[in-house]
Amino acid sequence: MFKECSMFQIRTATVAVLGLLSALSATPAFADPANHLVADYGSIVLPFTHSIGNTFSGSQANGFTSQDGTPVVFATIGGKSYFYDDFLFSLPTSPQANFDAAAVTIDMGSFLSLQNFSARLYKLDAGVASLTTGLPSSGTPIQAWTSTTLLAPGVTGTTVLFQNVDLQAGARYALEFRGTIAGGFGGSYGGNLNIAPVPEPSTGAIALAALCVVGLIGRRRISVSAE
Repeated sequence: MFKECSMFQIRTATVAVLGLLSALSATPAFADPANHLVADYGSIVLPFTHSIGNTFSGSQANGFTSQDGTPVVFATIGGKSYFYDDFLFSLPTSPQANFDAAAVTIDMGSFLSLQNFSARLYKLDAGVASLTTGLPSSGTPIQAWTSTTLLAPGVTGTTVLFQNVDLQAGARYALEFRGTIAGGFGGSYGGNLNIAPVPEPSTGAIALAALCVVGLIGRRRISVSAE
């Protein structure tokens, strides 16, 4: 009787473990712990404009929190500790779209300061689970890490800028910022993003383009005949 109970318990435990492993394998991987989802705008309607940004408060000794109260988890790259902030959006199935964005951080010395500030844009192929601090699973980013530029003469600060970036209709994207918190009590950045539809050429424009091509071919034929 004891042996039968023991065998039954072993079989039950084995089934439970296998079931747990199966469930874990079916669960999508989480994003990198350093990725902080600041905002998910979902399926947007074009044109779309929205403010973006984050404020970090706290101290170097006790750690920092984002403006939503989430503790900042850093990713160490090249000996520096970076925060990663993400803003997500999904495009409608048509039309194509153009993307513009700008963000600024102002340096207030040792009190409030962000350094090594940059941003990139990449496509998400598995939703939030595909957020990453490394190479996106969807491949090369649509826009690689931007370089920072001086905000203005006499002003200590940096800005990152995206201009006329083509986006694929129906795709989901992550606008990702990163930087180091150099201020003793934190720092902040802010800006705007704008996504505009790319107008499809009208029938008249298509017809005019066709006429131009026909006219060009005709002139070439006349030129060849004259020779």
